[in-house]
Amino acid sequence: MTKWLLIIDGGATKTACAVVHADSGDIQYTTSTRGSNYQAIGVEAATAVLQELLANIDTFLQKHSPAHIAVATFALAGIDSPKDHQMVTAIVQKALSTTQLHIETLIIENDAQATLLGVTAGQAGALLIAGTGAIAYAYDGKQIVRAGGWGHRAGDEGSGFWLGQEVIRAIFKMEDGRGEPTILKDAVYHSLGIEDVTELAAWLFHPSYTNAQLAKIGAFVAEAVKRNDTCAIQISQQAAHELTLLASAVLKKIGYQSGPFSLYCNGGAIKHNPLILKTFTTQITSMYPQIDISLCQHQPITYLIERTKRAYDC
Repeated sequence: MTKWLLIIDGGATKTACAVVHADSGDIQYTTSTRGSNYQAIGVEAATAVLQELLANIDTFLQKHSPAHIAVATFALAGIDSPKDHQMVTAIVQKALSTTQLHIETLIIENDAQATLLGVTAGQAGALLIAGTGAIAYAYDGKQIVRAGGWGHRAGDEGSGFWLGQEVIRAIFKMEDGRGEPTILKDAVYHSLGIEDVTELAAWLFHPSYTNAQLAKIGAFVAEAVKRNDTCAIQISQQAAHELTLLASAVLKKIGYQSGPFSLYCNGGAIKHNPLILKTFTTQITSMYPQIDISLCQHQPITYLIERTKRAYDC
């Protein structure tokens, strides 16, 4: 009987999945679709996203009958409390009930926590993610602690969403005469196909608006920095400061004081903006000289596959 590993990585912007041959480790099937964070899109929409993915996986695996999944990892955003875990578990189980998939071991956990265990290969280390949102996890070999990730309404400072929000604020201030000129305005207006600030305001309150869309606007900051835009530089420096506070908080929670320790960074907000990464690195290493900071070189699902393989081997 062929055994498979199923990995689903569900974030606010995208949900990716992979089916891996359990013994060889070869990836046999991959696909992706829209985000599945139930806190952002609701329970019904999140269930529909997973049902769509699982239906495709079910179709693929039926060609290899009997389709036996040894370990399935659902690493999903929005699991921030025991209640969240119960809610997401119910969503996953409802989505699975519409398939013929047989799963021996089912793992449901926060996507960032799962990525941490994958990128560190189960060893002590920390992970800072600055994607649509911002969150940090640290592991000392025994316990996992967390800081940030409290959502756009109360936090996510330094994230892609936060960058986009700061860009929009800067444009409103510029148009009002309360702020300095910035080339970010032209980039945003062109992207959205609008001509003035009233249309920008209307876009923000349109029913189709999503946090992921605002995070995409935050991506314009890096290019504006290259063009020496003062506003973009200030936004980037502030983002780096906020991410420094976040990383420092999780290091303190884990009890780190000194000694060699790896801190991995992931997410478009920090990976695609050199000024944010450089400023963040400078600030963290000035506080913790022995911290080794590196960017994750692969997509999160790659690390989740490694995490799932270890669960299968055990």
